[in-house]
Amino acid sequence: MFRIFYADSDATMYEASSLINSNTGLDEILEVGKQLDTDGETLVKSRFVVKFDMSEITKTLTKYSADLNSCKFMLQLFTTHAKNLPAAYTLDAKLMGQPWTNGTGFENDSTATTNGIAWATPFDSWSFTPSGSNTLSGSSWISSSQAINTGAPSLYISGSGSGGSWLWQSGSGFFDTSSFDSVYFYQPGLDEDETFSYRPTDINMDVTGAIKTWISGSGGETVENNGFLLKFSEADEADGTKTGIIRFFSRETHTIYVPRLTMYWDNSTFTTGSLSSVDLESYLTYSKTKPTYKDTEITKVRIYARDKYPQKSPTNLFPTQTVKHLPSTTYYAIRDAATDEYIIPFDNIYNKVSCDSTSNFIYVDMNSFMPERYYRIELKVIDGFTEEYIDDQIYFKVVR
Repeated sequence: MFRIFYADSDATMYEASSLINSNTGLDEILEVGKQLDTDGETLVKSRFVVKFDMSEITKTLTKYSADLNSCKFMLQLFTTHAKNLPAAYTLDAKLMGQPWTNGTGFENDSTATTNGIAWATPFDSWSFTPSGSNTLSGSSWISSSQAINTGAPSLYISGSGSGGSWLWQSGSGFFDTSSFDSVYFYQPGLDEDETFSYRPTDINMDVTGAIKTWISGSGGETVENNGFLLKFSEADEADGTKTGIIRFFSRETHTIYVPRLTMYWDNSTFTTGSLSSVDLESYLTYSKTKPTYKDTEITKVRIYARDKYPQKSPTNLFPTQTVKHLPSTTYYAIRDAATDEYIIPFDNIYNKVSCDSTSNFIYVDMNSFMPERYYRIELKVIDGFTEEYIDDQIYFKVVR
């Protein structure tokens, strides 16, 4: 099953001299990259932050009795424009180390808006109590020379004193079983990244470790959710030969391409009861979906299968009404009907089609979809080494 969560806040930080103090919290785009400053000589960076509400994820886990350790989380951002990129580059998604304020500014404000996050400042105060020392506080970006402990064992905040800060782990990263010293317990999710080489620039990054860190904490201590910091990798930012920018749609976009976090987990069941298996050489599928669903609904979409040329017999006078089941290796995907893009792509672990004594079915949480749009369900049946795709026009609309 799946559940989509949309960004709670986001903003771009620009190193450019004219934008170093500017907030872009209401811009319709997010930008990452490097380009020349107004002097035509200095390369300046751009990074962006994006944050999701972890309480929504926690509620979903409780609602579906889902195990966090059995879930997968994918961060998705969609490109609106890219230029002058190298053939190969890597984007990092760091865990932000400090709180920040979204702000209400735009990049092209005639007078810079300074009520939110910018390259020069997070525009929010922070306070940490490192182990065995007094509380430290401030309102500027933390630099690497400060190396402030978050309160969680071995987790520190690093940065360059500008352009954001992020969590990093000290120690060897191995659990010391002789002393059970959590300082050496590896904390996943701190270094998520995605490498690009002659491929589309949309981000589709596995951030499961990061979500687990925010929800479960580290070493028995809470790790504050300050969102992700998206940037070129350290090596690419330091490489003067690598330039270029990528612009993504932000949460303020008036399109369907809002930054999203998709949660996957397997809650499928497969109990056929008295149903017999369909003849995979010749069969039909159909569904009785409603034409519209409220965006607060959670529904069971029934998928019926039958033989294409059933044989009438004394015990089965209406063979066309005899429901049979698809194999357990049947999976589903959901597309946007207008753009034909996958909202939920096929996944052989998490997107399994279930079955009970009535028919095959899938659960769909309509909270995941943009309202006032049509969507289409597609099926994939794997039989040995063959794969068959079924697109029987199973449409539905989500409304407010």
